[in-house]
Amino acid sequence: MLSLIVPAFNEADNLRRYPGELFPVLAGLDVPSEVIVVDDGSTDATPTVAASLGAPVRVVAHPRNLGLGAAVRTGIAEARGDLLVTIDADLTFAPTLIPKLLERFRKGDVDVVAGSPKLAGYASDVPRYRIIVSHASTLVYSSLLGMKVTAVTPILRLYRVADLRELTLESVGFDINAEILFGLIRKGRRVAEIPAPLTQRLHGESHLDYPREVRRHLRLVRKMVSWRLGLSGRSASI
Repeated sequence: MLSLIVPAFNEADNLRRYPGELFPVLAGLDVPSEVIVVDDGSTDATPTVAASLGAPVRVVAHPRNLGLGAAVRTGIAEARGDLLVTIDADLTFAPTLIPKLLERFRKGDVDVVAGSPKLAGYASDVPRYRIIVSHASTLVYSSLLGMKVTAVTPILRLYRVADLRELTLESVGFDINAEILFGLIRKGRRVAEIPAPLTQRLHGESHLDYPREVRRHLRLVRKMVSWRLGLSGRSASI
């Protein structure tokens, strides 16, 4: 089974698009699927709309807004599938990319497949500041990981659930995606990327608080630096 994790905070209008845009894609897959909408303390009609969607949706609710990372971690804990895909609630990554993630994974030579906006070329309506932040964070993380990775922070990815549950994840914000990738690469998991166009949301506003997320990323960078230094020390002693 494939578990699709959808963190949602005040995304009622976007959830209404799922029967027309997401469900047909899932119905066309050759594996059964579930959609876990993690309502992260929404104050709009998100929980009502999500519950009204019916199968294949399950709704898991946080009593208050805890952050994207907390929602992803809840989704991982709730997943019933062997494979797991994380995706934005606003469908800025098109659902049609899900079969492409599966296709690349089934080649059998990787453990993680990440959607890369950089490989696809950013859409013309994506703000330039968002592209600059993405490039800067990718450069930093790729250097620390010791491998070329163009999609360190985007959420669109396919994982094995068992691999994710081996990790001790702490991030509560948007840095969760970088922390997951860091943890999996540290355990020797193999990563591939596919082109994944990133578009602007149709409804609502982005919940990304850049000053707060920069602070969180800096904390994660310090953690990764410590890991890299630890590996270097062990290599030198062998």
